[in-house]
Amino acid sequence: MKKHLAFLILFFSLNVEARIYVPIDQPSDKKLPIAITELVPLDGGAGRYEKEIPEIIQHDLEISAYFQFISPEAFLEPKNANTLTTETIHFDLWSAIEAQGLIKGGIKKEGDRLTVQLKLFDPFLKQMLVGKQYVGITKDFRSIAHRFSDEVMLALTGTKGPFNSKITYSVPTKKFYKAIYVMDYDGANNYEISNRKALSLGSKFSPDGNKLVYTMMTGKSWEIFMANAGGGGVKQLTRNGATNITPAFTPDGGSIIFSSTMKGDADLFLMNLGGNLIGQVTDTSGIDVSPMYSPNGGQIVFSSDRFGKLHVFTINAGGGGDTRLTFVGQFNDTPAWSPDGQKIAFCGRDAGAFDIFTMNSDGSLIQRLTAGEGNNEHPSFSADSRYITFHSTRGGGSAIYVMRFDGANPVRVSKESGMLPWWGPSLK
Repeated sequence: MKKHLAFLILFFSLNVEARIYVPIDQPSDKKLPIAITELVPLDGGAGRYEKEIPEIIQHDLEISAYFQFISPEAFLEPKNANTLTTETIHFDLWSAIEAQGLIKGGIKKEGDRLTVQLKLFDPFLKQMLVGKQYVGITKDFRSIAHRFSDEVMLALTGTKGPFNSKITYSVPTKKFYKAIYVMDYDGANNYEISNRKALSLGSKFSPDGNKLVYTMMTGKSWEIFMANAGGGGVKQLTRNGATNITPAFTPDGGSIIFSSTMKGDADLFLMNLGGNLIGQVTDTSGIDVSPMYSPNGGQIVFSSDRFGKLHVFTINAGGGGDTRLTFVGQFNDTPAWSPDGQKIAFCGRDAGAFDIFTMNSDGSLIQRLTAGEGNNEHPSFSADSRYITFHSTRGGGSAIYVMRFDGANPVRVSKESGMLPWWGPSLK
């Protein structure tokens, strides 16, 4: 991925008590009150960025569903007060309005260069929990905000956030065509990867976020392509004239698993990044599709109709040990392993509509996350395993949404129509 930030993390401080302020398994209605101020202008300030960077941070934390935000109208401290240290902040003014977290900062702009100081405080303990200084060009301002939101999540929940990451997805263009796009997780900075005058589907990131693999119709066959995640570098990997679909990278990024009809029924195959076939993973009657490796590389989850209806299975990465995980529902597909290896998300059809479900990696404890709001399909997890992206027809048309792992706080993030999203890794 293209990176423009000149350098980061000029200073850093954490609460030595390592207190967890927000248990990540708490009910959605128990939220931490937090106040976020506009950035203080330093050496002339930075115009609109003084307001926009805090707004992006607040939007990130709103999507997280762990915080409630104190209105600026309730702030007792004067606006733009140049109080950015534990020695100068009047913490009593913030604890008086019951702010359990306080985000403040300063910013200056020199030409196309931004210097941004961002800090998180505990007003009751009168301590700085985390402080960062970022230097970059003006186009990096959203990334700066997302990076700090990640640090806020780390300081308050014990796990870094997924906000400085991207989602790839398919966008309808013209006629029946669809193009592969990439956007920031919140829908900003979207750009096109594949030919918009073709039908391209099912894109997934490589583990390092630098590559994408996807399927595109060429003539009468579906072939697999790879491209740079930042755009360009498109390379066709298969040329067998069969139906080659649902590709995904291995955990080390060195190979690609996919479904293909090259030998009859759709089975799972493995190839290297040059498109050379390495081996066949499954060989059964019926179709095997939508494979994905477990994070440790030991197992593969996939969907198969070998017993009639489409259900979710696992198989050992070396072959054998086929295990059926789902036994109810009419059409269970697109399974996605959480990066921590604990959960598998999938979509299933019930009473005519598709919805998102999760289960433990052994198939136990199936939980339904969506219901009664159109079709909800193609889930995948964020890098921290706490959020799921999916596409939904709620509200008319198909768009990309993000929700918490328990189904809380679904939020539309794509600006345009979209489908088949896949959440990439957090950016370095």
